[in-house]
Amino acid sequence: MKKKDLDKLVDYSKLKFKVSKSMRYDDVGDYFGTTVISYDMKNPIINNAIMLHEFIEYTLIKSAGIPVAMIDSFDTDSKSSKKNKKEYKLYCKYHRVANNVERIFIENMGMDWKNYQKEIYNQAIKVKQVKHVKKKTLKNWKER
Repeated sequence: MKKKDLDKLVDYSKLKFKVSKSMRYDDVGDYFGTTVISYDMKNPIINNAIMLHEFIEYTLIKSAGIPVAMIDSFDTDSKSSKKNKKEYKLYCKYHRVANNVERIFIENMGMDWKNYQKEIYNQAIKVKQVKHVKKKTLKNWKER
């Protein structure tokens, strides 16, 4: 196996899952470095569903060689998708795959998908580091 292929893998032996009371930007799920994060929804089923979604999306993003910083940009800058059309198209595909698995999980747990979506989309997110994300995103892109 080539080094460049290994760089596209998430090292599961170092991966951590975390429930957080604040997020880097206005979203209930996140991933970066070796951490998958769910906003503290006060419901372990919902937290697990969010982390499952983020874990799948993160694994697929990494396997495609798309930097997490670019995903941060897609999530925080509406113009970014137009600048990186190929990567954005893949991100949307992977997001849909993660949503499908998330939905199966939610329904297996006896929850209604529409009610679940209402709960996560109407959650007020405490945002702690918006400026940090944007600066880091720009720095990572310059290093590429």
